Amino acid sequence: MESGVRPDALIGHSLGEYTAACLAGVIDLADMLPLVTERIRLISSAGGATVGVAAPADEIRPLLDTDLSLAAVNGPQACTVAGHLDAVARFEAELTRRGVPFRRLRIPVAAHSHVLDPVLPAYETHLRQVTLRPPRIPYVTNVTGTWITDAQATSVRHWIDHTRDTVRFADGITALWDRLRPVLVEIGPGDTLTKLATGRLTDEAPVTVTTMRHAKAEASDGFVLAEALGRLWSAGVDSALPPVPGAPRRVPLPPYAFERRRHWIDAPGARTDPATSDDTPAAAEPGLAPRPRLTTEHVPPRTDREREVTRLWEETLGIGGIGLHDNFFDLGGDSMRAVLLAGRLRQAGVLDVPAATLLAAPTVAGVLATADEPDEKAPGAAPSALGPLLPLRAEGTATPLFCVHPGAGIAWRYTGLLPHLGGDQPVHGIQAAGLDGTRPPAPDAAAMVAHYLDLVRQVQPHGPYRLLGWSYGGFVAHAMACALQRDGERVELLAMLDAPQPHGTAHDPEAAERQVAALLSRVAGLAVDGVPVETVLDRIDARVTADPSSVPVTRAEAAAIAAVMRNNLRIAPQFAPGVYRGDVLFFSAAEEQPSDFPADLAVLPGKADSWRPYVDGTLHDHHVPCGHYEMTEPEPLARIGEAVAKALRGLGDRASTSPSP
Repeated sequence: MESGVRPDALIGHSLGEYTAACLAGVIDLADMLPLVTERIRLISSAGGATVGVAAPADEIRPLLDTDLSLAAVNGPQACTVAGHLDAVARFEAELTRRGVPFRRLRIPVAAHSHVLDPVLPAYETHLRQVTLRPPRIPYVTNVTGTWITDAQATSVRHWIDHTRDTVRFADGITALWDRLRPVLVEIGPGDTLTKLATGRLTDEAPVTVTTMRHAKAEASDGFVLAEALGRLWSAGVDSALPPVPGAPRRVPLPPYAFERRRHWIDAPGARTDPATSDDTPAAAEPGLAPRPRLTTEHVPPRTDREREVTRLWEETLGIGGIGLHDNFFDLGGDSMRAVLLAGRLRQAGVLDVPAATLLAAPTVAGVLATADEPDEKAPGAAPSALGPLLPLRAEGTATPLFCVHPGAGIAWRYTGLLPHLGGDQPVHGIQAAGLDGTRPPAPDAAAMVAHYLDLVRQVQPHGPYRLLGWSYGGFVAHAMACALQRDGERVELLAMLDAPQPHGTAHDPEAAERQVAALLSRVAGLAVDGVPVETVLDRIDARVTADPSSVPVTRAEAAAIAAVMRNNLRIAPQFAPGVYRGDVLFFSAAEEQPSDFPADLAVLPGKADSWRPYVDGTLHDHHVPCGHYEMTEPEPLARIGEAVAKALRGLGDRASTSPSP
């Protein structure tokens, strides 16, 4: 964990569950060490013996009488039995007669058996002196063989049962695997638990990593740990490798010019068939990368106007052979490249459209259609970039992903996700009411959630639903997911990008106004320097006057965004979180810098932990090396997109192998 690997969940075997509880925050280390010392002393004082049996527990149970206890079920062909010495000796004789393999454990105790009954009251006395808390990291308990509850973790009775009752380790591995399909990392000498786990998951081939050498192994401890971190990294745990030490240094480059050629890596979900067809684009111009194999059929430009617009797209993106229906964002575009492209189109005298048009209609054909139909409210007109439902990618056969706006109310920043999700994944942005002038801002939190669910149902009347939200959009998405579940719908993905917890906070109008100015500056691509909102609006107006394509919004649009921001911050404390039933994909900004706005919830630490009480499942916290407001920059978004794409592929795998309920 010091190396940066944070567990999504934990499981221990017998005494190992105390370590899991300590890491999960149930027991302080200072309390745990004397407690387990007393536990070992009491168990040793009771005496007895334990024997490991290589047979199914169901075959062994009929051989047990009142003098023997089933101490552990470790796998399909592995269990242990405990009792007093004479009873265990008789049991071993019976096993020998039946030809059942067994081995007496070297520890002269009978843990998890009736032999401990006389010492349990003394142990209970020690337990009652320890403070027990709900777990911050989910773990599976040996007592039930499934996920521990807050009530169990904080119950003295549960810990007495844990000492006395059967260790249901095999059931626990099944519960862990069914929910997470995790990489299994064993903490402790050798690979005993790894073998038990793989014995239980014989049909699954789990990825396993051991972190310590066997007592008789000759490899150094440092080598074994380094190898474990490398295996974790190769299994997709990016945080397993430590940062490169030392300061960065400049490397001299050769004096000759490089050949200008980009090497494109196809997005997940892109067509990979090698066969050529009539829709194959022509060879790219020198200096341009070839068009990637998208799921969109290639339709070449045919008119002079289409060819000129396409040429400017190709120059802006550095890609040749772009088709009329190729999505700008699938080709690597983002909101800043949209501003650049809008400027080039205007300077060339080809089209005079704002950058926002590219966000709402991100294809050559779409931009041309919008330019030919300036009245956005006319029937059949292209969607507005400030409309409540922004189709970032409407095409695709997968279940749509709905991305809820951050505090600014606009969903443009999610465009950077598209290249990472695969060309068959439709993505729609949910934007705040009040931006496009068709309706006022939401009067309260409940109205906002209801309106957004109506938008979602326009695209997808019934579940399963997929929701994602950054910052403000994270807690709104959580509220939407809870509301959908209350309506009997299924939510199969909830992703929260560094979402703060607004419940219990108070609205501060002065602090909110400073936040609005900062957020508005970020939307317009201006420096955040503490000036008031009106000054930011003046700066936007000056930029638009000098070059209408230099910023993505006009002064009037920026003023509407500012009004929406104020309203969003006003109603944020009204979001009283319900409990979402399912797992959550959470992304924490791991490099947040001190802020000049202490009232800004977005930059406070501990966001993931603040949501754990409101998730009835596993909250998978991914640490992203950036600050909160850099979450949707290209590099952090690539990491986020990779994790979201992996989760979406997992949903597709389950859908293809499991019948619908």
